[in-house]
Amino acid sequence: MTNEQWSYWKMKLEPVIKSKVEEWHIFGYDTVTEKDVWDCFIAKLEKNKHRPEKIRSHWMVAELFQLKANDYMTYLTIEAYKGPEWFDHDERIDYDLNISVQGKN
Repeated sequence: MTNEQWSYWKMKLEPVIKSKVEEWHIFGYDTVTEKDVWDCFIAKLEKNKHRPEKIRSHWMVAELFQLKANDYMTYLTIEAYKGPEWFDHDERIDYDLNISVQGKN
């Protein structure tokens, strides 16, 4: 799907996303936003092998309601492990460590 199609689905599913945010707030995940829920949902859909060829609204709603707080925590953990691309640039790395320990020079 293109970004425009996903934007359409996000707009159409906004009440369900808000409901999921409220549910997770009740469970104690107070920092969860609608963007977090949507990003987690998209990541889960990308891995779904049983995604129908033609996506219908009732299928999307059911999948969104099936999203659990544990899925969100797993998503956050995986994203944290991915981390930033530290070595994705061409800058020279300085391997000289000039560490001064107190009492020793």
